[in-house]
Amino acid sequence: MVTPRKSHSAPATARNGEELRTKEGDQGSLLTGSVTALVTEHEALVDVAGSDPVHAIQAAGCLLAPAIGDRVLVFVQGEEAHILSVLERRESLVAQVSVPGADHLQIKSGQQIDIAAPDLHLTAKKLTVFAESLTQTGKRCVSSFTRTFENIIDKMVSARTITTTVDTRTSAVRETETLNAGTLVQNIDHVATQTSEISLITAKEDVRLDATRVSVG
Repeated sequence: MVTPRKSHSAPATARNGEELRTKEGDQGSLLTGSVTALVTEHEALVDVAGSDPVHAIQAAGCLLAPAIGDRVLVFVQGEEAHILSVLERRESLVAQVSVPGADHLQIKSGQQIDIAAPDLHLTAKKLTVFAESLTQTGKRCVSSFTRTFENIIDKMVSARTITTTVDTRTSAVRETETLNAGTLVQNIDHVATQTSEISLITAKEDVRLDATRVSVG
């Protein structure tokens, strides 16, 4: 008759050294506690009632990043502990949605995605928008760029008033430029020049030149 040898292996412990399970074949345990400190963006110390603080990592399925003061649900198995969910949070804290270890995040919907907030901020080094149709509606639009480029096949602008102020303006029209105006007024401080192969001035009634000296030819 052979007597089984007794195992002398050390009991499974949490990362902070606390003995949470001593039975071999540990299935883990669910604990609740409060976050007392943040080790990194996705790692925190959780104060569990009746034991030492647990060093836990935000689980990939827990999209709400933990913050100090949160009441969280922690799963502990052996030397690993994960924050599965944030159960309670003070209203004054910012809710940060993140996936630990993910370099690429996608949000997909078969029909529609709505984002509604009184104030919306987008921060990125590069922002790319692809759309068959883009509509912008609002009372005020402010753009501030060092340099802008536009590549448009057809462009139509309809406005009550357009005001442009620049230091230097250059316009190049390869074919035809047409201007239709009820009244055209040009005020030039210094010199106005026009060079063309053929120039025509047509008036229904009067053509007037008013200057101290007029040179023709």
